[in-house]
Amino acid sequence: MLALVRRNPINEVFEEFDNLFQRSWVWPARQDRPEFASESYTKNDQLVYRFSIPGVDAKDVDISTANNRLTVKVERKAPSDVKEGDWHFQSFSYGKFEHTVSLPRGTDVDAVSATFKNGVLEVSAPLPKATLPKKIEVKELAEVNR
Repeated sequence: MLALVRRNPINEVFEEFDNLFQRSWVWPARQDRPEFASESYTKNDQLVYRFSIPGVDAKDVDISTANNRLTVKVERKAPSDVKEGDWHFQSFSYGKFEHTVSLPRGTDVDAVSATFKNGVLEVSAPLPKATLPKKIEVKELAEVNR
């Protein structure tokens, strides 16, 4: 004899979300998002952006600024000495990638500098004076005559 099971459409929706999440670890990466990690911090009145781009030569990195935005374009090339049919598996991402971040308004783009070492690109931009922290003194008012 067959047992009847009550169907709950809400549970099916949650199961589909779970399945989608699990499949996303297996599906190939989308090519329209950056395939490198990035971080940003402030140090010595400089805004520093760091990008992890292993397997890339400095000559394959293009950095530009426009409209208070910093854009990093990278091309990671596949090894030319391995034939297509010789791969056993492949999880590296090859191709052109681009990542854009905002710069504070008033940034002197002529003073932006970049270094590249051990697969890490570091871009430094001087912070505009208006964005630097400033201590404001609090003055106590004299008592009003009674």
